[in-house]
Amino acid sequence: MRPFSARTAYDAPIADVAAMMSDREFVEHKVAASKPTTSRVDVNVAADGAFTIDTTRALPTDHLPAAAQRLVGRTIEIALIERWGPAADDGSRQGTIDLRVVGKPASASGTATMKPAGAGTVLVYDGTVEAKVPLIGGKLEEQAVQQVQTVLELERSVGAAWLASH
Repeated sequence: MRPFSARTAYDAPIADVAAMMSDREFVEHKVAASKPTTSRVDVNVAADGAFTIDTTRALPTDHLPAAAQRLVGRTIEIALIERWGPAADDGSRQGTIDLRVVGKPASASGTATMKPAGAGTVLVYDGTVEAKVPLIGGKLEEQAVQQVQTVLELERSVGAAWLASH
């Protein structure tokens, strides 16, 4: 297991960021930005404002090192569930993330925090990545941790553009 910690920020109030993140159209847009070969999106919002985002996407692996490509194939199917609780008095939210690589011995899980930061919003993700592959599991975990920040930067960029246009 390898720990990860990632942070991203938006120049928008927390209520706007939470509304964006729980908007099915936005979730479909951010998933499409990752250029999947196939994808599925499900967003559920509870009466108390808590929400769950459940996505699955098949991504090409041509950007991965050759050893990883041999292990996972030409595409990798990622299933991600984000669960966000209702807003606290200050708008902050606590959540969890669960990611699994479909059909492979790899997963990630952790906590998520959304909190106000001045006029903006900060999202913090902390957790662990695990690849149960003899000999090369540690290297795969290291690459996965690096990818977490890359994915968050893409989502921040897509989110910032979304917030500016909505």
